[in-house]
Amino acid sequence: MRKTTLRTIALALLAALLVAGTLYADGEAGSVNYYADCFDTVEYATLCKHVFDDAGLDVALADYADLAANILSYPYEEWVSYLMVSRAAMIVARYAEQKDNIPVAEAYMTAADSFIETGRGYGAPESATGVLEALSNSFWYLIDGSISKGLAFGRIVGDLWESHPEDFHVLLLTADKYLHSPGIAGGNKKKGLALYQEAQAVALENGCAVWDQFSIYAGLAVGYDKAHEDELAYEYALLAREIYTADEMMNEIIEDYEK
Repeated sequence: MRKTTLRTIALALLAALLVAGTLYADGEAGSVNYYADCFDTVEYATLCKHVFDDAGLDVALADYADLAANILSYPYEEWVSYLMVSRAAMIVARYAEQKDNIPVAEAYMTAADSFIETGRGYGAPESATGVLEALSNSFWYLIDGSISKGLAFGRIVGDLWESHPEDFHVLLLTADKYLHSPGIAGGNKKKGLALYQEAQAVALENGCAVWDQFSIYAGLAVGYDKAHEDELAYEYALLAREIYTADEMMNEIIEDYEK
């Protein structure tokens, strides 16, 4: 029954995407994935797996070093490599902050910001660097409490969505902003869920990396949970946990449903 329910929803989302695509002058929302060639980056996948399964900060630091040492062996454009390493550094920094290791978090965020600029110098698209700049402001806010950086996150995401809705990662970031931000800061749970549904339709049509698929499943789980659609929230939380096991919100949704 559960598989049938999800299959029906998936087909409905694909149909919705075909209709929604006519609304965007630059192409269907989320139709451009600048990292489409990077789905098989083993070192990046390993880092994400260990961080989001909570394998320990020392393991994450070793995984990051492995990625940095090997990324240039992949046949990616140079800006892609630098932005992937930047995003990886942010993942480590956020994990370090969660482990109360602020010096490591600050060091890796500083490195991440430097790699964004290097990627821009190699011709990275505006939306690709913009997504990372938004994340950087968000993560710095969590680390040092800078109000200006916290506010900048919402502004940058809004500008990106207005200018580059075709970018898949702009779609994901905008969905996350609407779903998780308070109403006073522009949050809109219903819109956030709708955008995650659209992202899932794009992923079904075009494919995506496993780490992005986790983000979609987790976003749908939270969105349905906030909409009090408990069974769907549970189903998507289970799908998310099949990828990464340590997400507190996913585990909470699952535990609450199984009580």
